[in-house]
Amino acid sequence: MARRFRVAIYAPHFAEYSYRLAAALAKHCDVRLVLNRKDANQQWNLDWIPAPDRFDTRIRDLSLRRSGAIGLPRSFLDILTFRPDVVHCHECPEYFTAGLMELLRLTSFPRILTVHDAIPHSEGGSGTNTSEERLRDRMRAGATHVTVHGQSCIADFSRASPDYRGEVTSSMHGVLMVPPAGTTQLQATEGRILFFGRMWAYKGLDVFLDAIDLLSKRGVRHQAIVAGRGPEMTRLGERMAGMPSINAIDAYISPADTSTLFQSAEVVALPYKDASQSGVLASAFGNRRPVVASATGGIPDVVIDGVNGLLVPPADATALADALERVITSRSLATSLTDGAHQTAAGSLSWDHIAESLHATYRRVAGA
Repeated sequence: MARRFRVAIYAPHFAEYSYRLAAALAKHCDVRLVLNRKDANQQWNLDWIPAPDRFDTRIRDLSLRRSGAIGLPRSFLDILTFRPDVVHCHECPEYFTAGLMELLRLTSFPRILTVHDAIPHSEGGSGTNTSEERLRDRMRAGATHVTVHGQSCIADFSRASPDYRGEVTSSMHGVLMVPPAGTTQLQATEGRILFFGRMWAYKGLDVFLDAIDLLSKRGVRHQAIVAGRGPEMTRLGERMAGMPSINAIDAYISPADTSTLFQSAEVVALPYKDASQSGVLASAFGNRRPVVASATGGIPDVVIDGVNGLLVPPADATALADALERVITSRSLATSLTDGAHQTAAGSLSWDHIAESLHATYRRVAGA
């Protein structure tokens, strides 16, 4: 019996993303997934993700204290003993991924690196200090092949890492935060707008609040939910408290509550000042909700204006308010965009589609 192709995925971060990818890849090849215990526990309920074809999952303690010091060598052994044809890692500027990439350079395994942010965000987020830049450069130097989320991100990566000599290809960001199969889809609340995620400055929360002010002044019936944690919740908390149409939730959102938040909204706002790709966008589409988003970075690679969402210029509160008003005041437009979001989630952002394409890339890189 012929040996199946083998893929090892190392993911100290991006647990839900990696688990969904592993579950889809398992239809094509043998998979061993190595996760960080803390990240796996904090992200989506992994038991909710269907995995009809079995794959091997290893949970390791990866931290800079206590038993975390041996988490890296254990993870390296997890990969060595699996004898993979390729190893797939996620770029995140921390020591565990950078350290593993250095160790893997001592082996003959081809190394696939998914770069989520080719260029660090302008205001906050990861990869924005000298130490993180060095870690990122080390990971990219150790990669045999790089994947990014969209054609726009390929151009960004080429500008950020002009000395990289390997191949760079696009692999889209699959849907996230999708409730278990069989769960009844909730009806959207009329006029509800959701702003969700980690509250860093580049996400444009201040622009969103300016747009909500405009909707209020125009007399447009609406309600806005701002849900997540981060420094912008502190900086803009007092302002939001004085805005009657805003419900600010500065807390950890459980998986069940996350699905409810997305599905109860008519539209999800992504007024990012800059972006590569967005897990919030993938989550909105996965929950059958359209978006109003900034036309920046890789977002226009996914959001087709008038089909599954509306695109607006970055940092333009008036344009954002205009687009949000169009969606929440036109039932026919909201229905059309919702259908488009669902079709995108079932098509280019489906994990089966992504896994099939990645499996072909793996085999080509490995010379199989």
